[in-house]
Amino acid sequence: MPKTDLRIWILIGGFSLVRLIVAPFFGLGVDEAHYVLYAEYLDWSYLDHPPLVGWLHTPFYYIFGANEFLARLPAVLLFVGTSWCCYRFMLRVTQSARLSLWAVFALNGSFMLNALGLMLLPDSILLLLVFPLIFTARRLVNEKKPLDFLWLGVLLGLMGLAKYTAILLVPPLLVFFALKKRYDILFSPYMFLAAVIALLMITPVVYWNAVHDFASFKYQGAHVFGSLTKGLENFFVSLAAQFGAYSPFLFVVAVYGFFQALKAREDELRLAVLFGATIMIFFLATSVTEKTLPHWPSIFYLLFIPVGTAYLLRSPEKWKRNFLYIGAGVSLLVLLLIYAELAGKFVPFPDYRSPFRDIYGYPEILARADEAVKQNPSPRPKALVVMNWTMGSRVMYYNLPYGHDVFVFDFRPDQFDIWQTKSMTGYDLLFLNTHFDRLDVGRFLRCDSVADAGQMNLEINGKKVNRVEYIWCGNYQGIKK
Repeated sequence: MPKTDLRIWILIGGFSLVRLIVAPFFGLGVDEAHYVLYAEYLDWSYLDHPPLVGWLHTPFYYIFGANEFLARLPAVLLFVGTSWCCYRFMLRVTQSARLSLWAVFALNGSFMLNALGLMLLPDSILLLLVFPLIFTARRLVNEKKPLDFLWLGVLLGLMGLAKYTAILLVPPLLVFFALKKRYDILFSPYMFLAAVIALLMITPVVYWNAVHDFASFKYQGAHVFGSLTKGLENFFVSLAAQFGAYSPFLFVVAVYGFFQALKAREDELRLAVLFGATIMIFFLATSVTEKTLPHWPSIFYLLFIPVGTAYLLRSPEKWKRNFLYIGAGVSLLVLLLIYAELAGKFVPFPDYRSPFRDIYGYPEILARADEAVKQNPSPRPKALVVMNWTMGSRVMYYNLPYGHDVFVFDFRPDQFDIWQTKSMTGYDLLFLNTHFDRLDVGRFLRCDSVADAGQMNLEINGKKVNRVEYIWCGNYQGIKK
């Protein structure tokens, strides 16, 4: 295998530097804020996901504090490792430093993979662990060392602590050993030891579910196998979302790479095909019942954007190589424009149609809410209230410096039901009604008094992004019937 090329560190460092520069310049998204709150409410597991994403936030949160840069630093560091592992993977497959460098370049040009390299999600962790899993399985076939069995158990355990869908990688791994006719590996006592290690590592998740009536397992089951009412519409919307989210050019590159890899003999590519096919088939099948979010099948694109890049560059047909050069270049250009817009917010979007509406203005919203709470002379306890969990995660995060109670007023089961153990009855509730989510407090709730506490408009480039109205419900006593 060729020696490591210094250019890979320059390439990875350049992309990482851009992410670090942009990181502090826009507010946390829905999931980002939610997972930082995992560290604030440290637990064995959570309703939405296993705990590893919160555990990774914990040292940064408790040692350095909370801000946008620190919330994103773990994801940037993880993607440094992911890009490096991708380079080593492609070196094994291609035996070419040039092709491997191009593969990592294309990988870092994907919009969604950049998002996972900037914003810490459970998927950000899985991406880093997939390549070591492939390397370990390959070493087991070649050498069958006891240490690799132990490492296999640790990797599977970490994946299980990161995301429930990590279980999808176990069947193709077993199929790989079966296709290699390595039954000595499948039925080795060390393989059972690896399974025990993995199971022991995920006991926090099992324990938490046992204590909470298996709420997370039920939630995930309902989340994946939802309703059949929209059928094919969900399927095509989900596919179209992936087409745009990973870059249309690189989407084509990934699909091309997958079908080319079907004919490959290298063990690394055989494993990649088994992993990628399992992930994609599962999420395409379940998208019929519920729309698949673009980042859910990210493992497929992680594996086959680089593979497709190498196959296109190796092609004797010039137009295929040109397609790769143009596609990777255009994707990088669009990506840099997205980063520039995130940091500078230059484009004047129409009123209330800004893509920043979910990540803009929350520090100001909470500062104004804190003033309203301090100005309320009532002796009753006070709390902030929002109408859905997506706003709840940001309000709870940006409320951390103020320490007010926050309630999410909705009727869906979610993590806030576990975090919010107090009853709202008897509180003076300050409702944060936005242009997009609002409640007619006086009409639907029983309050001793309803009072307007002001409003604020959030604007960028003279265009309205959102409006927040602050409404007091004095001495809340429940919902009107």
